[in-house]
Amino acid sequence: MYDLIGDIHGHADELRALLHHLDYQPDAAGVPRHTGGRQVIFLGDYIDRGPKIRETLQLVRSMVEGGAALAILGNHEYNALAFWQKDPAGGYLRPHRPWHLKQHWRTIEEFSTPELYREWLDYLAWFRTLPLLLELPGLRAVHACWEPRHVAYLRRELPDLCLTPDFMLRASRRGSPEFKAVEVTLKGREVTLPHGISFHDKDGHRRDLMRVRWWQNPATAAAYHEYYLEDLPELRGQPIVINNLDPRHYQDEKPVFFGHYWLHGTPQLLQPYAVCLDYSVARGGQLVGYRWHGEPVLRADHLVWVC
Repeated sequence: MYDLIGDIHGHADELRALLHHLDYQPDAAGVPRHTGGRQVIFLGDYIDRGPKIRETLQLVRSMVEGGAALAILGNHEYNALAFWQKDPAGGYLRPHRPWHLKQHWRTIEEFSTPELYREWLDYLAWFRTLPLLLELPGLRAVHACWEPRHVAYLRRELPDLCLTPDFMLRASRRGSPEFKAVEVTLKGREVTLPHGISFHDKDGHRRDLMRVRWWQNPATAAAYHEYYLEDLPELRGQPIVINNLDPRHYQDEKPVFFGHYWLHGTPQLLQPYAVCLDYSVARGGQLVGYRWHGEPVLRADHLVWVC
């Protein structure tokens, strides 16, 4: 059985508190372990933003390598790999623009000495051992979006679902099938806003694309704010134009767990087979987990969290 944990973003203290709440205790080597044999599944985004990124990586990696946990890649780990991989055409796969530096700066600070930089390079190599998603008996885990066509493509291109430098080079080319598969899987499906409408995201960037609730059938939404993941005053209450939206949504009766979306408020299920475990711990929210006992239909009382 598994305990799934959402985006940590360097909040090692909250992670230790949640593990303690879930009955994981340090063994002789200091690795948190469940006496009943349960394992954690970490859903990605271990780095950036938070105050104890190095400690978080040490803790997560020790649990994975000690057999106490499984872990998948988040978009922040993917961005870090691209930030540090050189592009044969010049520069890096993720250009060192001011906003990219700002997002990654806390991680850079924590590994700023020559000795710690070598340690950071080892973590980058470890990120390449983490799969982009997991499918286990009874459950699925992905950082942002489980879309079957992209899952199938990634499985064809990456049999172990772990990134390679060559795949990342191809994925860095906007418009390539690799780019699209990674963008949706690690960052979520986006649609274009109505003409003239835009918003500023949590990092202050102006956007005219918005993430949508891919787990929900858009035909069940009466207005934009019931399907889009930003509540814009310009769209609140406006009837949604179904014909302009991708009808694909999660229809499988197999629970899927994910993070990424910076939700707020009391953690809750999104539908009987889908739950987001990212409730903005890096912005004063909760670090959220789900205690899975093998149930095919998710239960709200299995959600747990610490602040």
